Parts: sequence; C-alpha cells; structure tokens
Amino acid sequence: MKAKVYILFVLVVLLAILYFYSSKPVKEPVSNPTNTEEEVTSPYKTFTYVITDIKGNDYYGESIDGKTKIVFNKKNVKVPIDDSIQVNDRIKAYVESENHVEGIIKIEKIK
Repeated sequence: MKAKVYILFVLVVLLAILYFYSSKPVKEPVSNPTNTEEEVTSPYKTFTYVITDIKGNDYYGESIDGKTKIVFNKKNVKVPIDDSIQVNDRIKAYVESENHVEGIIKIEKIK
C-alpha cells in the first residue's frame, strides 16, 4: 500500500511540475518588423529647400511648400560645401535624426 501512495505522490509532483512549466508564456525572440517600403538606414533626416537670398557666407532658403525657412552660415556646416550654391538652387540639408540642435551636418546641391 505504501508503494502505491509513493508512486501516486511522485506522479502528482510530476504533473504539478509539467503544469507549472506549460502555463508559463514562452518568450519569443523579438524580431525587427520588416518594412516593405523604404527602410531608414541613415542617422540623418533630410529637408529640401530653395535658396532665396545670399549675404556673404549666410544663406537663406525656404522649403518647397513654403512652410519652413532655413538660415545657415557656410562656415558652420560640419561637412564643407563643395558645390557653388546660387539663388534659386535647390539644396538638401542633412540634420541628425534624433537631435536637431547640433545644427546642419551637410548641405548638398540638388542637380
């Protein structure tokens, strides 16, 4: 009789262990969602402007939709500007995607 009680006790313990492990949610590895469109791989945001005025090393521009304006000094851009920029030229301004306070990283003339 003691053997049957002992076997029953062992089976109940095994059943409790199986229940405990089966009731825990399984942690699945987190995968990055795939974007079927264009993925952002650059650490920069870009904005397109049209140069409206140039005074010395200061350039003034306006966004294509006319909602925002830009003023930058050629000396303060982190990457030197290689292109000759004139009034009515379109430019692409690169800024850090997380922290815009650091200023313009790069200016690129759009051909």
